[in-house]
Amino acid sequence: MGAALHLAHAGHALPADTNRTKGKGSGGGETFADFARQVYNDQRATPKAREMLLAFGYATMVAHSEEAREANAVWATARNAMGTTRTGRHWRLDEAIAEDVPRYASGKERAHRVCVAPRLRPHPDGAHDFRNQLGICGTHADWEHHAVEKQAGTGWFKFHWFCRRHLDHLARVREQLREPNSRAPEPIPNKGGLLSVYFEADWLSMYRRWLGSPDWQPPVYGISADDWPIPGVEKVPPRARLRLAAIDGTLLVEVPEGPR
Repeated sequence: MGAALHLAHAGHALPADTNRTKGKGSGGGETFADFARQVYNDQRATPKAREMLLAFGYATMVAHSEEAREANAVWATARNAMGTTRTGRHWRLDEAIAEDVPRYASGKERAHRVCVAPRLRPHPDGAHDFRNQLGICGTHADWEHHAVEKQAGTGWFKFHWFCRRHLDHLARVREQLREPNSRAPEPIPNKGGLLSVYFEADWLSMYRRWLGSPDWQPPVYGISADDWPIPGVEKVPPRARLRLAAIDGTLLVEVPEGPR
């Protein structure tokens, strides 16, 4: 990516010589179109995350690229670009930032809760029925009747569901998993972490502010999604990032000079 952009404390105007970007045809470097192409090609981004990244990119690379930029102007531009929720009570940008907090989401889907206890006799629906093919009970399981298996390499959760008739199986599986689960690593994050891919900032302080938790700690794998290992997938090469600094949740833009 091209010019580094700095977002800092509100009300602090920038020196005139830091007031350039590589958008709006200013010559060389990355344009907003280049930035948008990277964002849209990032398969990790949800639709809302893409909106958020593009809103920040627009506010810093296009909307305020030729005049002195103050925090309130940039922040307002990004927020207005995404707008409010349907009720008009919350800014969608704020929600998107909160959703970008790095974390592991287990994917505990309600739609696939079927009992995996061994089937003792064939189901009358025939050989092609999934219960006969998998050799499982297949009865719908209640939400609380599951055992969690933590994968040895990733720490990711695998859920084993049981119906009320097979709670004895559930108890045995939970006991069998107790010791290996204790040795499993912290789950590799699979949600969020995209702001730090595209922008440099004190994201630890920012996420703590958005969560309202001064003691929040990032995953051991890091805050940036680019740093999270995915088994069987080649690591994303490091990329240059727009540089943001956030203090008290307000933003100011700066484009420092130097090699690109």
